[in-house]
Amino acid sequence: MKNNSGKVVLNVVLSVIIVAVLLTLAGWLGYNAGLNAAEGLLPSSAQVEPIKNGTDVVLTPISLAENVGMQEASGIAKIEKDSGRALIDVVLPDGVALPENTVLEAWLIDAGLRGGLGVASVSENDQSYGTPFANSEFSASVDSAPFAHSLGMLMYDETRATYHLYVDIHNSAAPYDAVMITAESDTNANNYDPRPGTPVMIGEISF
Repeated sequence: MKNNSGKVVLNVVLSVIIVAVLLTLAGWLGYNAGLNAAEGLLPSSAQVEPIKNGTDVVLTPISLAENVGMQEASGIAKIEKDSGRALIDVVLPDGVALPENTVLEAWLIDAGLRGGLGVASVSENDQSYGTPFANSEFSASVDSAPFAHSLGMLMYDETRATYHLYVDIHNSAAPYDAVMITAESDTNANNYDPRPGTPVMIGEISF
């Protein structure tokens, strides 16, 4: 009888230990998965929601692309008008690498009153409570030039073999007329200039 009681106690103890080990393992796996997600180490397919109804935008090099060896580069963007989600890929020619300390950044562009692809979305409808920048001269200058909304840096994706970016701006992309790629020679590090660097590729959006 005592032997049976001992076996029951032993089995209970072993069961508790096994459960504790499994819970610890599950917690460790969850912790590391969280770290990997935070550091962008999960496969790209795990981070990207499919863009099913996006508008394709062909990205074409402009004359300044030659300054960074990208005159033969190609690219494509897919933009969702209502959600503002964007998927962008840029392919450099074989044997071409970005200059040292240079990164690629993507932008949504709205034409200005004095130029740019498309039609400016400048309006006073959003100024009911005062002048932008609290300065009419600044406001007029900004309205004259194209407006650039940064989508962030493109990072090289070995699986896709492209410089790649997926982003959700959580806002409608309807006001924007173009997608632009710039070469940022300040590496977008430290106290970098948040305005666009040298434009190297552009594509007009036709929603």
